[in-house]
Amino acid sequence: MALAAALAELQAEARCPLCQGPLRAPLTLDCGHNCCGSCLRGRWQNLQEPLPCPVCQHPCPREPRGPNTQLARLADLVSQLPGQRPEGHAREAGGRCAEHQQALSLFCEDHLELLCGQCAASAAHRGHRLTPIGPAAAHHRTKLKGYLEPLQKLLEEAQRAQEWQEAQRKEWREKAAKQRIELFSESEQLKHFLRVEHNVLDNGVRRHMSSHSKKILQGRKQLAEHSASLQRTLRDVTRLCLQPDLGLLTGLSAVHQQWDSCRSMELPAVFSYQSVEPAFILPPHYTGLQNIISKFQRDLTLDPETAHPSLIISPDRKTLSCRQASTEPASDPSPRAFTSQEAVLGEEGFQGGRHFWQVEIRGLGVWSLGVCEESFPRNVPVTPAPANGLWKLQQFTGFRLNSRRAQCHVGVLLDCELGEVSFYNLDKRSHISTLTGTFAGKLLPFFCLESSSLAFSMTIVNQEW
Repeated sequence: MALAAALAELQAEARCPLCQGPLRAPLTLDCGHNCCGSCLRGRWQNLQEPLPCPVCQHPCPREPRGPNTQLARLADLVSQLPGQRPEGHAREAGGRCAEHQQALSLFCEDHLELLCGQCAASAAHRGHRLTPIGPAAAHHRTKLKGYLEPLQKLLEEAQRAQEWQEAQRKEWREKAAKQRIELFSESEQLKHFLRVEHNVLDNGVRRHMSSHSKKILQGRKQLAEHSASLQRTLRDVTRLCLQPDLGLLTGLSAVHQQWDSCRSMELPAVFSYQSVEPAFILPPHYTGLQNIISKFQRDLTLDPETAHPSLIISPDRKTLSCRQASTEPASDPSPRAFTSQEAVLGEEGFQGGRHFWQVEIRGLGVWSLGVCEESFPRNVPVTPAPANGLWKLQQFTGFRLNSRRAQCHVGVLLDCELGEVSFYNLDKRSHISTLTGTFAGKLLPFFCLESSSLAFSMTIVNQEW
């Protein structure tokens, strides 16, 4: 008895878990299970890596390289042992109808149900499309495999949306953090006047952070649930494709419902943060500068035809920077270009009125801002002074104590009626200096960067304060 049981167990272990016949050209998977090569390839047809083991669903990164010849020989020897054994590749065990106790041999395409012969002849299935189990399973297995690619695309779309939402959240948090730092710096400079205002604005930013964070987290949760639903359906369809015919057809109805539900689901709306810039209510002695900016600000552009060869003008004509010593200009300088000093003029000129523009300077070096008469010499070295038609502020920027690259924000006010050019430190909201003169003819904005071995640039900006 013990020998017979051992032989039976040995013969069972030498069978393919898919076809229940002796292992033929067996392939050994990463998880240790073995299947007939032809059976395994049939189950894995049209599936993408990682390929699941039909027995334990363990993901296999690739198909085994070749058959296990030693196991194949052992299975062949076991099949020759005496005792009950399957002949060839046996059919899957057939189920029986719970009502009539007859073998299930047909599949109703209209109700997606397994039927015995007596069920098929009943009035409930009269006129329905009835198909033998084998062809029905083959047809629906192919149909289910067709769901895999669109499901995968839906899942990828949901995951991309989730990644974009996370990037939005990160960007928003960085902006909110930057706003808080700027607010704190501003309040320190004006602490005698703005203590109460700072607290109000800081609390407002916190409320915005709390409100938007909740919306973003809610959006993340909805996207995560949407992705999880698609992943479950994808997993269920993949597993069902690997089931035997009866198992596949038994679970077919539920998977069809999941698929219909996935197709009808809409991708959850992604919350997009709209930045709200906080604004200080400035004390009285700052109101004048605020009025200047709001009433007289101009959006200037640079004139590349006037740029010194050592300067690079950005495509939007808003930024000038120093050309590296090893970089040669693309062409010869224009006849209107500066050669006596590393400067460029604004494209817009003024003959009257009041005009204000803002400039950001980044990097290490000497820079100059101001206005010059249209007739100011550009190719002849002359003293850059009001007597020669140039009114400018010249300063040097270096490294801060915390070793970060210097950056300053400067405003220029041209008052043609009063004959004044005023300069303001917009970081501190303070007046730097005012130059006076008698303006004759057209005046052009003047920008100058002296050569520097480090990154050095000047950008025209247009900001409301």
